[in-house]
Amino acid sequence: MNYKDKTIPCRDCGGEFSFTAGEQEFYAQKGFTNEPTRCPAGRRARKEGRSLIDIAGGRECPNDISGRGRITDEAAEATSAPRSRRSDDWSRSYDRPRGDTRGWSDDRPRRNRETYTGQLPSGTVHATIVRIDPAGRFLFARVAEPQFDVYVHSSLFSRVVRSLQEGDRVTLTVEPSDRGPRARTFELA
Repeated sequence: MNYKDKTIPCRDCGGEFSFTAGEQEFYAQKGFTNEPTRCPAGRRARKEGRSLIDIAGGRECPNDISGRGRITDEAAEATSAPRSRRSDDWSRSYDRPRGDTRGWSDDRPRRNRETYTGQLPSGTVHATIVRIDPAGRFLFARVAEPQFDVYVHSSLFSRVVRSLQEGDRVTLTVEPSDRGPRARTFELA
């Protein structure tokens, strides 16, 4: 593809900067689809979290080819403002207060429950779904007699995950694991 130099307005300094053919080719090779909205000095200031005035060394933008670009106080503050990080936003969404039960069906938190050490039934058993992980990675089903919970990994129910609800009856076969009983097979009843 043939690339030609373009003149693009900078959102920080208001001037225009040259988006060269070489830069366009680089953007295309990296898979970038959007053109830059800031001049190189503005991009550098934003990346480093510094003021555009510090980077430019004054109120005139060094990349401005129009002669109209002036670094305003608002533009200088915008580039030096701390950027929110995606990981911070993600972690804040999981910092919501939760009850002690964390969604389990009885009053004790999961970590305070004793692992079932009794005899596991052989063959297929009937159970009721008591908890589904909100992300769909696992669920727990409760076997009625003798009463114990069985861990079920999403690989066993991934085809029907959208139709599953707490309280649904299921059939499964159970095997021991170091963390307690887990399902080897799983089907809706």
